Amino acid sequence: MHRQIARLCAAASFPLAVLLLSIPAQAQNPNQPQQGMPNFNGRPGQQQERTNLTGTLTAAQAPLIKVKPEKGNQEWTIRVDSKPDEIVVRGEAEKGWVRPGMFVHFEATLDKKGVGQSAVSEVSVFTPTPQLELGVTQSGSLPEFSTVGSEEENNGSEEEVAKYTVVGRLSGVARDGKWSVSAGRAKVTVEVAEDAKISVELPDPRLIRIGDTVKGTVYYYNQGVGVLKGEVEVEAAEPFPAPEDPREARRNRRTKAKEDAPANPAEAKSIFDM
Repeated sequence: MHRQIARLCAAASFPLAVLLLSIPAQAQNPNQPQQGMPNFNGRPGQQQERTNLTGTLTAAQAPLIKVKPEKGNQEWTIRVDSKPDEIVVRGEAEKGWVRPGMFVHFEATLDKKGVGQSAVSEVSVFTPTPQLELGVTQSGSLPEFSTVGSEEENNGSEEEVAKYTVVGRLSGVARDGKWSVSAGRAKVTVEVAEDAKISVELPDPRLIRIGDTVKGTVYYYNQGVGVLKGEVEVEAAEPFPAPEDPREARRNRRTKAKEDAPANPAEAKSIFDM
């Protein structure tokens, strides 16, 4: 529903090709490949080919990534030349991963004040587009939620409740865990279930991890070495975790330092930590 990608925040605007796969200027000259780098250029007169590649990200070391295709045993060495808004990362997340400033979409049962009457079970995190209107709708209409109830409501009259679609920006998370969402001219407060399904679709290459599935069009002269251009789809292999409690993080670092154990190669890592 939200496949058209715009900007989420300034941090997500850096090109993957710059942050992960930037290469020295001299390597861009097809006649002067960088020493020690795979040769992405064919022989004089050789015709370039292309293939739709889907595979698992197995390694990342600037300026290259490696992908093991779903079909075949030959691992590909790839340089990514896609533009920032052509790279889409999809996956699921823990509830605590969603933070203020992100745009969310969900269905909720609300009263006339915009207060949720039951826990939300599904949420989508996305990047808005100019064509997508933020707001709260019921059967195509925009309700007039009020932050202060009318005199009749304050005197204890029964409030009407109905199911609405909420598309807005998470503005805050209260101590009790309830979300405050700014949706157009409406303000909504809801509880999100701890086991809620959180779907994510963002143009943020920092979310990519080793083990994720990469899908895109690779242009190549020789099998196994190519350049990824155009739209790139990345499916996260693991849910995006909630931030670790600072005190727990300190304890874990101390424990790890004492054990001095090597990292588990199967552990999901950010490609920027490689």
